This record gives sequence, C-alpha cells and structure tokens, in this order.
Amino acid sequence: MLMHTDYFSPACPRVRIFTNHIEFYNPGGLPKPFEELKGKDISLPRNPIMAKLFRMVKLAENIGFGLDKIDTNWKAYNSTVPDYQIEFDSVVVDFKMEADERVEQVSGKTSGKMSGKTSGKILELVKENKYISIPEMAEIIGVSERSIERNIENLKKDGFLSRIGPAKGGYWKATE
Repeated sequence: MLMHTDYFSPACPRVRIFTNHIEFYNPGGLPKPFEELKGKDISLPRNPIMAKLFRMVKLAENIGFGLDKIDTNWKAYNSTVPDYQIEFDSVVVDFKMEADERVEQVSGKTSGKMSGKTSGKILELVKENKYISIPEMAEIIGVSERSIERNIENLKKDGFLSRIGPAKGGYWKATE
C-alpha cells in the first residue's frame, strides 16, 4: 500500500476495520489494467524509492506478484478471495471475514488467526453448554488450558463473556 500510494492526492491511504470485513483504501489508480497486472509479472511501483527500501529489507519482491500473493494468502487464511474496487483515482481492497475472525476484530485483538478462532470456538461451546469447564474446552478445541484462559480473559475484558457464580458450581454467560 505504501509503495503504490499517490502521495500527491488529497486523499490519504487508510485501513478500516468493520465487524465483517477489512477495507484497504489506496489513493491513486492502477498504472495498467487490473487484468494485465494480475496476468503478468509486471512491477510498476508508483514510488520506486520506497519500493527499493522495502526490497532491501526483504518486505517486497523484485517482480510483480503482489496481487497474486494477496489473493493466495487471504484464500489460504479465510477461504475467500478479496474484492477489488478499482476506480480511476483509487483502489479499494475488501477482505471479507468469517465469524471467528469477526470475534477477534470486535474484541480488538490482533494476535492472529488462532486466537480469533479459539475465542469464537469458546463462545460457541459456552452457548452450547454454559457449565463447560476450561479443561473440557481445551480438549475439544485442541489447545492448551492456558490458551483457553488467555482467550477467556480477553473475552471477559471485552464484554463477550462473563462468569456467573464461583469457579466450582458457577456457569458461563456469553453476551451478544
């Protein structure tokens, strides 16, 4: 995004996080038609000096496979392909999220896919059985009890989960 932004545009690049998608807005149109850029290994950075800096620190490749990498990696992560909205003076890339990732984004965590899926699974398990124990959750989800405890702490802090009563004899309450 930083390599391809039009810094002379009055608009600024931005990332907006919604409950069901993440939107990347980049001022500046594409240098060639989208299909041509995706179909060939063309690298036409708008800001070649920034591109060179990113390449030097191994954060960018030398040939134009950026769009392919975006599609491939998001599909591997989320089983969907991003939506590209290409205008004359801007590009918007919209990443749709599944329910598990939505829990992660709404709760403000950015620690990665596993914790988001774990949080989502914890909420699902609690909705199915409010008396479920942490060891049972860990066994069903396939993570450590400590991982469950960390996710529960975050869910409680963010208002998605609460404990009613004592550790023994109490129950979980998932809030919407």
